[in-house]
Amino acid sequence: MRPVELVMVGAGNRGYLAYGAFAERNPGEAKFVAVVEPDDGRRARFANAHRIPVERQFRSWEEIAGQRPLAPGLVNATGDRTHRSSTLGLLAAGYEMLLEKPIATTPRECLEIASAAESGGRLVQIAHVLRYAPFFVELRDIVASGRLGAIVSVDWRENLVYWHFVHSYVRGNWGNSSRAGPMILTKCCHDLDLLVWLFGSCERLSSSGSLTHFTRDAVDVEVPERCTDGCPIADGCPYFAPRIYLDRLRENPSSFALAAVTLDRTPEGVMRALETGPYGRCVYRSDNDVVDHQVVLMHFAGGLSVSLTMQGSSHVEGRTVRIDGTRATLLANESRGEFEIHDHRTGTAERIVKPRGVGGHGGGDDALMRAFVGALRGDRAGVLTSARESVTSHLMAFAAEQARVTGEAVDLERYRASLG
Repeated sequence: MRPVELVMVGAGNRGYLAYGAFAERNPGEAKFVAVVEPDDGRRARFANAHRIPVERQFRSWEEIAGQRPLAPGLVNATGDRTHRSSTLGLLAAGYEMLLEKPIATTPRECLEIASAAESGGRLVQIAHVLRYAPFFVELRDIVASGRLGAIVSVDWRENLVYWHFVHSYVRGNWGNSSRAGPMILTKCCHDLDLLVWLFGSCERLSSSGSLTHFTRDAVDVEVPERCTDGCPIADGCPYFAPRIYLDRLRENPSSFALAAVTLDRTPEGVMRALETGPYGRCVYRSDNDVVDHQVVLMHFAGGLSVSLTMQGSSHVEGRTVRIDGTRATLLANESRGEFEIHDHRTGTAERIVKPRGVGGHGGGDDALMRAFVGALRGDRAGVLTSARESVTSHLMAFAAEQARVTGEAVDLERYRASLG
């Protein structure tokens, strides 16, 4: 069977390290035949990896929207704020699409994209990759099995390791809501999507949270704008950029964090990038405005109570989950790939270990791509995250941000009706 031909639009970290890497590992399933990327270095890197000729390398999505489709499918991994225009334009050009999350950065734009896909009869699969990850598939299977009994409450924690948080949400692309969106959308639409997948419809929610630590008045000494300009608290600061990124270089030169900082994977190249680029900025002198912690309290249909906590000061990356049912309690730890089921009647505990799959997100990236490739071959049964289905959790994120800002609980049915 010939591989499905694809176009990559946005050859940054996700485009290159997740979707492009899948095609390299699985040449019989997918083949990228064109690339669109405004950054010359990233465009050349992707083109070289996939042997894409120069006449099929483009700087903007508009260049390909005005011609016949170059392939049946397209991966849209552009910046969050360009999702509406690029998605609508490329759908009109005739492409089936895998769209990186979030769908868009306003609720009405999300609904507009879902409606455009449906009215045009096009596939828009959203990269809610965790629905495809073996760990969360196992979690859903346990809940669906009935072993826990009727679910009473859920405590869901999205724990970001401290250096990842400042990399992405202070110094990086998602640190300022005017460039991307609120933190509860850009990071936790994954978590809200999983909660909908596991437990159904959320009826109302409230939320609180703020930006408390990564502010200009969080340090009581004078510090420079950049870590490379002689910081007096460098030795004691866990966020000192040269230490973070040189550690990443030693531990894993192909890490996603380094790929965002520079394509030059040498100590000298990393330092040059920190001296001039955004990732060398002091975390107390950046232009970030998104929250560094947030809690969402949700009431689901049937009376289920759910709490979601997002925080960026963890010692280790990975979600932790506690689900209490009438028959048993489930403790799940994503970073360890472990589940513990504590049976109420017998007092026994069963431990289950779920090995990580190949690729990013514990194997979720590869499974996501396989579902997309399968859909392009005519089998859409594996697509778990259509645009219409994914809109639900996105609207929950926007409602949660409204609740956080106003201090008032939001009824989800009324909220959706207010959007028309």
